[in-house]
Formats: sequence, structure tokens, C-alpha cells
Amino acid sequence: MGTGPLLRLYHTGMIVNDLDKAMVQMGGALGLLWAPPKEARTPLLCPDGVRDRHVRFTYSLQGPHFVELLEQIDAAPYLHLTGGRYIHHLGYFTDDLPAAAAALESQGYRRELSGLPEDGRITRASFHYNPEAPGMWIELVSHEIAAEIGDWIAGAAAAAGVPFVSPFE
Repeated sequence: MGTGPLLRLYHTGMIVNDLDKAMVQMGGALGLLWAPPKEARTPLLCPDGVRDRHVRFTYSLQGPHFVELLEQIDAAPYLHLTGGRYIHHLGYFTDDLPAAAAALESQGYRRELSGLPEDGRITRASFHYNPEAPGMWIELVSHEIAAEIGDWIAGAAAAAGVPFVSPFE
């Protein structure tokens, strides 16, 4: 580890089209409660100059790792950023992949990718699209795969002399 400033991942921010709707849909599907939304107006220095930013936002009460939802009332500062303004996915592990996938699907998260079915049940992982955060998916990972990932990360952490606390237990 270098001697630079402390950096610790603590949240994933997602741009949503409608904050209130996203709070309901994501909260229900992922079991999250939210802080009361805030609104901010601040200027930002952007690649094309200074732009006013107007945003409504909230954070999940559960964490760490926290989920931040941002509704861009004025999206201008974000539109010309390299790579766009969305994230790809949030990954969750589950002890019952078919049931977790069905629960997300029942709340409007369509399954777009998944492991090949065995005995009619999806396996390994599945990706579900969230219409309130375009470009962002929810990935569900089976507990078997999560255990493999945990072992892999733990081994790499041990080799690097970094303490490891499993998020999968």
C-alpha cells in the first residue's frame, strides 16, 4: 500500500430518471431503506466549462457498501463525461438464485442474462435490468460462485498481506 491519501470504497452512485420511483422499486427489490432525499444546486467545473448542477439524491441506510441514487434535474454537467453517466451493475450474492431472480422479476426487473438452466432452474448468476436506472443491471450470484469469489479474493489478499473480511458470510 502506498503512502497516499486514504481511499475506501463506501458507495455506488447510480443516475436514475425518477428518484421517488427508483427508491420504491429498488428498495422493495433489494431490501433497502433510504435516507430522506436532499436537493442540491452547485456549480461544477466540466470539460466544457462551468455548469450549474441541480440534483436530488439519497443514500441507502444499509451499508457499508451504500447505494446512492441521484436524479439529475439538470443533467447538463454529466452529459459529456467520458463513458457516459451510468454504472454497469451492482452485484449481490444469494443462497437461492432462482427464488431471488423470480423476486426481482416480480418487481419489474427483467432477466436479460443468466447461467444456463439445469432442471429448469437458472444457475451460477443472472443479470436483471432496472428500467429506472438505464444502463445499470443487478447481478445475482449464487452462493456457490460467491464462495469461489471469496476464496479467490481471500487468497489474493493473504498473498498481498492485506486483511480480508468476507462480505459473503
